[in-house]
Parts: sequence; structure tokens; C-alpha cells
Amino acid sequence: MKIKIKIKMIITLLLTLCAFSQSAFAAFILNGTRFIYDEDRKNISFEISNESKETYGGQVWIDNVFIPKEDVAFVPMPSFFKVEGGKTQVVRIMKITDKLPKNKESIFWLNVQEIPPVNKDQNNVMVVAVNTQVKLLYRPTAIIKGRKDAESEMLLKKEGTSYVLNNPTPYYFAVTELKINGKEITLNKELSNKLGMIAPQSSTLLSGVKLTLTSKVVVEAIDDYGAINKYEINNNDK
Repeated sequence: MKIKIKIKMIITLLLTLCAFSQSAFAAFILNGTRFIYDEDRKNISFEISNESKETYGGQVWIDNVFIPKEDVAFVPMPSFFKVEGGKTQVVRIMKITDKLPKNKESIFWLNVQEIPPVNKDQNNVMVVAVNTQVKLLYRPTAIIKGRKDAESEMLLKKEGTSYVLNNPTPYYFAVTELKINGKEITLNKELSNKLGMIAPQSSTLLSGVKLTLTSKVVVEAIDDYGAINKYEINNNDK
């Protein structure tokens, strides 16, 4: 009897998970994993595709990262919209400030929130509203030409008994993987998050990573187009 009850519970759980997985997927798909706003552009645009069969509402907003939250640097148009299943919505982003730095990049979070249709079958389906968040980078005209493979300019520097990864450039970098002497290093969550958004003219402490003067360090980083490239990092103390 107990075995039958357990089997029934397992089947019920599996059916619940299946219903959840079918309804929890993101209906909205963006046409990029990051967006670059060059200073000389009046605006930029991106596309949101509704991959579901239902009509969804949507909301777009931009969060500041390193400037005061109350300052408005960019405005999305439209900020609210409705898009039919299988259709696409184009959203434009316009810069409305001249206060951003002229000698380095600025970074923001672009948010796209789904507003799902009313669930008519409340008992069997869980509706999940997914928020997609990607990076929006503002790039001043003076530094546009130097961006390609700028990650190769990063340096290792020893500070005390540890090493830091120094970014002397005016660009933001997104490092996804770190290899030492050909071996991939398991990164803790905190370090992984820091390497995923290395700020211009900054250093990131490689806490917990064992290095020597002779270590060969290779990083993988995401470029403007979402491609992953490898770079060998020079040790500044050699």
C-alpha cells in the first residue's frame, strides 16, 4: 500500500513539473545579449519576438548601475506595448542626457518584462512572468575605434600574496572563464559576478585563485556581438 502511495505521489510531482516547465519558458526573445549605444547615434533599436501563440503585454525600462538611480539617461519607446503571438515588437532607446563620461564606457541594465495573458485555467497551469535583463553599454565617440580585442590589454598584478586582474582600458569586459596552465578554474559566485562585469580602469582581486610568476593565464570573454574570444594575460610582475 505504501509503495502505491509513493508511486502516485511521484507521478503527481512529475505531472506538476511538466505543467510548470511548459508554462514557465520565456515568451519574449531579444535579438541580442547586449546592446551598444555609440555616442554619435540619435537612438538605437532592438527587437522583441513573442515566441508563444498568445498575445502578451510587455514593459521596458533601464536601470542605472553606477550613476544615481534618480538620474534618467535613456528612454525606451514604447515603454509599454502589446505583441501578438509569433509577432515582433521594435523598441527604440534614446539618450536624453549629456552628463555621461566622454573618456570611458558607462553601463546600464536593459529590462524587458513579460505581461502574460489572463490564465483561464487557474487550476492546472502556473503562469510565470519572465523578466529578461541584458547589458546596455554607452560608448563615447573618442574610444569607439580602440574597442576590438581590447581585452588583450588586461594585466596580472601581484598585490601582497594575491593577484589582481587589471583593466587599464576605458571599456567594460565580461570574462566568462579563467584557465591557468590549461586548466579551467572553478570560480565562486562572487568572483564570477565580478569578472562578468569588469569596469574600466579597475582591478579585480582573484581571491582563492593560486598563481605564480610563471603561470600561463588565459581568459574567455564576450565581445560586442556575443561571441566568446580567448586572450592570454600578461603578468606585469615578470
